[in-house]
Amino acid sequence: MANSSSGVGRRELFRGAAMASIAAAFAPDVARASTTPTPAVRRARQGELLPPPALGGGPRTERFWRQVRRAFVLPEDYIHLNTGTTGSPPAFVLENLAVYGARKALDPRDWEKTLHAEFPDLFPLGTSLFGSSAVAARQAQVAAAYGANADEILLSYNTTDACNLIFAGTPWAPGDRIVTTSMEHPALNGPIAWARDHHGVEVVVIDIPSTFTARHTVEEVVSWFDAALAAPLRSAGAKQYVAFSEVFYKNGLRLPVAEICAAARARGAFTIVDSAHGWGQLPIDCHAYGADFIAGAGHKWLCGGPGTGICYVRSSGSALPPFAMGNFFLYGNPSQAPSANFGKRTWPPGTYLQLRGESNTPALYAMTDALAFFRAIGLGEIYERGTSLASYLRGRIAERWGPGALWVEDHPDARFRTALVSFNPFRGKDDPAQYATLNTAISGILAALAAETPKIYVRSTTWRDRSSDPADNRVGFRVATHGVYLDYDDVDWAVQRLAAHVDATGLPQLR
Repeated sequence: MANSSSGVGRRELFRGAAMASIAAAFAPDVARASTTPTPAVRRARQGELLPPPALGGGPRTERFWRQVRRAFVLPEDYIHLNTGTTGSPPAFVLENLAVYGARKALDPRDWEKTLHAEFPDLFPLGTSLFGSSAVAARQAQVAAAYGANADEILLSYNTTDACNLIFAGTPWAPGDRIVTTSMEHPALNGPIAWARDHHGVEVVVIDIPSTFTARHTVEEVVSWFDAALAAPLRSAGAKQYVAFSEVFYKNGLRLPVAEICAAARARGAFTIVDSAHGWGQLPIDCHAYGADFIAGAGHKWLCGGPGTGICYVRSSGSALPPFAMGNFFLYGNPSQAPSANFGKRTWPPGTYLQLRGESNTPALYAMTDALAFFRAIGLGEIYERGTSLASYLRGRIAERWGPGALWVEDHPDARFRTALVSFNPFRGKDDPAQYATLNTAISGILAALAAETPKIYVRSTTWRDRSSDPADNRVGFRVATHGVYLDYDDVDWAVQRLAAHVDATGLPQLR
């Protein structure tokens, strides 16, 4: 539509601005130097990095956690109970992300060196095969937090990215076997199916009970995997892997990773762990876990922002799995056959997997800033806070609808503890004939909660009770009780409002 006063259309205005920009680009340097920067450019040039907020008192008090909560930008009328899908970064992380982007735009060549000179503590430099490196320094920070060597850490873009790298770099062969579970996410299911379809890999699926009670034990769970691993392989010399999630995104069950990895090693098998819900929620120790690969997200519980993640590739100890990088940027070139890295594991994953074209370093640095804040709070304290809130939530659910409403009961063994709660308060939750009705009702409740004030953000998940079932036939609410921005009042209010909407459906409830 034309401008009513001048008769000049928007398209003509934009075309004129574009031609002016092109003309300025070819103008003499004197003209460019005399241009007055806009306020936005001035702010970008003056941008300073911020440290994590200072905290006073101890993590056992509500006053301490209120300080933590104030570090985040979530408004007071928003109860975020879906960190399992995406976390909300702290305010200082958002500020630093803007600084990283602006500095990179203002000085594409030396922005990292300049930031290090100005803020040596907040922007450290490390050493890589190619010299001074800000990425290497961040890898070292992650390694120190999660019990790994710095060269075993890749700053990835999400769990899916890391799983794809792991599977692409594994030299699969016909007769190899992957033992997995019925509760996996597409980030792991997809690569497993690809290895089966294109490489003739045998896939064995362990059915995980939809309802996991306090009667289940670690020894029982490990026995499910060990029985599958004990079966004879189809061909001599075939490799065997266990690929599983540390925390199932569907029902919130946490598996005993260290014990499963030990059982796998005893059978000569390697392990791939999907820990999408691990970084930022659990006090992970990569070496103590004994896993060969761990893939996880930075945008969920770590609150690092979109397109961030952490991947661990074991490169120390004995019996390393064969691995051909997955990221082939530094693998070799056609002029040398075979490539110098063919069949070798002497290359450091932190360098060879990290260098795969232009990297979104501002986002990855912001993620590790979030980790610095979490370490200041205490990774163990965040875990205890989140799981305590989850236990409280399970108690409220059991109080109203009975323990049978919980897909995963509160468990006395801490190895099963997680801050992800899944439940279904309706009668017929175990009846496939009721699945469609209950799924529709739960979806409607989620929409209603999101439309309230305060806004309550919860999600649902669906799954097959057994892998042989033709389609999903179980559904539940899934609530993530992240301790960094939730408290017991939030849980109480959410249960109260959720119960009101459950009542409004008119459907029969448990109890």
